Amino acid sequence: MTMPDERARALRFAGEILREMRSRADVPEDLRQQSRVTLRHYPEPLDLKQMVLDVDRMPRDFLDQHWLAPEDPVPPGVPKDGGGS
Repeated sequence: MTMPDERARALRFAGEILREMRSRADVPEDLRQQSRVTLRHYPEPLDLKQMVLDVDRMPRDFLDQHWLAPEDPVPPGVPKDGGGS
């Protein structure tokens, strides 16, 4: 079973990868743009630390219905990036 601190570490590493992608010239522009969009709402390290503390206190059935739940699939015909530029 993955522990909350392991998930937070994975999120921190993913954020580092996104920041690297955003700044590298050898990464295609569409990926750099997507990393910028994703990082706008990406948790900072202190936010991740608080999330770990919060998750430890939440009942499991609540987590399945909250922020850890998968997002609804994108409806057919709608661009996966939300259609914005």
